[in-house]
Amino acid sequence: MNTTTSTDKAPALRVTGSVTFRERIALDPSAEIVVHLLDVSRMDVAAVVLAEQRIRADGRQVPFNFALSVDPARIDPRMRYNVSARILQGDKLLFISDTAYPVLTQGRGTTADLMLVRVAR
Repeated sequence: MNTTTSTDKAPALRVTGSVTFRERIALDPSAEIVVHLLDVSRMDVAAVVLAEQRIRADGRQVPFNFALSVDPARIDPRMRYNVSARILQGDKLLFISDTAYPVLTQGRGTTADLMLVRVAR
């Protein structure tokens, strides 16, 4: 018999995908890829970060796969959610997502393949 108690939690929602860029540039091993799941529902306030994953390049190159987990209780079907990413080397921003990658609600799925753009020097 399967019973549910008030302490049981629903399994986390997972948003997966990849991060890449078009340039033929090798990342320094110290580069870090930062991926966020954001609540972008409110127009006049900063997006709320619901999940984050940091990936050290360690000599690997794009694409980098990510998996973000979020408590389903934090997802409201009326709201909008996006995935964003950036690549840093120390404090220096190298690449950033400049396109919205919607997920989870309003008919969107749980995967996003992000194409980042190089930040001008």
